[in-house]
Amino acid sequence: MSDRKWIGILLLAGFLFLFPGIGDLPLLDRDEPRFSRAAVEMMERSDWVVPWFNGGFRFDKPPLTYWLMSPWLSILGETEMAVRMPTVLSALASMWLIYAFARRLGLPSGKCALAAGGWLTCLQVMIHGRIAVADMHMLVMLIVTMRAFWELGSAKTEESSLLKSRWFHVLWLSMGLGFLAKGPLAIVVPLAALLLLFVWEKWKGAPDQKMARKMLGFWAWAQLPALGLVALWGIPALLATRGLFFEVGIGTHVVDRGLQGFNHRKVIPGIYYLIVLPLFFAPWTGALAGAFAAAREPERDSRFLACWTIAPILIFSGYATQLPHYILPAYPALFLLLAKGWDKGLKRARLILAALPFTIFGLLAIVITYGSVKAVAFDSALSGMLAGLAMVLTGISLASLAVGLNRRILPFAAMAFAVIGFQVMAHNASEVHAVKRLIKKSGGEFHHPAAVGFTEPSLVWYGSHQWVFQKEFPPDADFCVSIKRRWRADGKTCLAIWRGERPEAKDGAKGLSIPDGAMTVQGWSAADSSWVELVFWRPEEASH
Repeated sequence: MSDRKWIGILLLAGFLFLFPGIGDLPLLDRDEPRFSRAAVEMMERSDWVVPWFNGGFRFDKPPLTYWLMSPWLSILGETEMAVRMPTVLSALASMWLIYAFARRLGLPSGKCALAAGGWLTCLQVMIHGRIAVADMHMLVMLIVTMRAFWELGSAKTEESSLLKSRWFHVLWLSMGLGFLAKGPLAIVVPLAALLLLFVWEKWKGAPDQKMARKMLGFWAWAQLPALGLVALWGIPALLATRGLFFEVGIGTHVVDRGLQGFNHRKVIPGIYYLIVLPLFFAPWTGALAGAFAAAREPERDSRFLACWTIAPILIFSGYATQLPHYILPAYPALFLLLAKGWDKGLKRARLILAALPFTIFGLLAIVITYGSVKAVAFDSALSGMLAGLAMVLTGISLASLAVGLNRRILPFAAMAFAVIGFQVMAHNASEVHAVKRLIKKSGGEFHHPAAVGFTEPSLVWYGSHQWVFQKEFPPDADFCVSIKRRWRADGKTCLAIWRGERPEAKDGAKGLSIPDGAMTVQGWSAADSSWVELVFWRPEEASH
């Protein structure tokens, strides 16, 4: 089959795998509503240099993500689909870049399609390929960067001539844009990969060991124009914030997170990502056996891909804040290695690796299916959300088994079932979302809202207003919200629901004076995956 036909099939598959649910699923965690609302506030202020959230500076990330969201917000309005469209398109662009890179490495079109299709259906990509954060935009630029390094390192032309070539300009431009997406990681990961390649070639005495040295030279030459591109935004941002963008954006959100676990997360140096990779790489975990075999091959391309894979894992293994998606920069290289090593033997290793996600996700699917039946008594929308989640886990489990059995088509069919489940889950998650229920029940008409004890950022997004988050309600607040009770998603709570009992809740409104006319609403808090009961009132209407 021709490359054009494969790309057409993959684009169609990408739309089918990534678009379902993006308009229904409420904004997740704390990052999605912060990114999304910051883009809105940038547009409202016409300030395209400094991101704002809830009336204050937002220093977490550079502005590229907000810039990409803005045209979609203008077209589709302030909707979940609008802020997620750039991410989906970046995931699709990454798929095309992986296919093109695999073709350039000399792989047949079928294996190129396998690498690109595997990327689309990988669990971590199916999560981060459809949520409104910065990772996928940085990944697009990283793939381009590594392709540029490979092209420059493989060229037989003199280095002085290559500095004027198309690929050198692509190199510094992609690193600069990657920095504008998610900061210095776009520059540090390639450097770490090239240093590993240099050490490897020296250690092994590779006949083409000058390749890494040559690439490192291009990395050094590219820094001036790449950082010059960043400076076009960075200098005005530093001036506007009196240096705070660097102090907080780099100092707090990069350096401090590396030295101290964010939100007091436990650090498992060296092995954390060895534990999470087999799960979040599912359903392609079984094929890692062939990928590892391909990485050990002595030829140049395998060494390059292996070092690209290892670099982000090494960087974040010693990082104090450890999250599964931090090693996403390794995934494109892993899928290229997976395609190279797909036909290698290792049947037993493939089945053993595949057994892990097959068993874990399969057992979770059974438990959650049972829980979804029991949860009907607690909340019907919660029951539907759990049923959709069980379908997702079932699809991943079956797809993992198909990969373990060395099948190429069946994993995609099983993941299509998972996507149907995701749509079911997303629709019910929207129905059960606590803040959306709050806004709907209250009518959403307010000008000076305030919240005490409940600081979920989605209040700012779904409330479409600046909120006051303090220990006490300000006197001018015209709408007041607090948390009355919270049920944590822990084993004790789940066990009670599974038994058909009412779980115990923690009182969240201790010491707070709640007026007699206050109303309540219950729902799922997407910020920490807990169940909450919120109490709200309008001071001019309520009596104490």
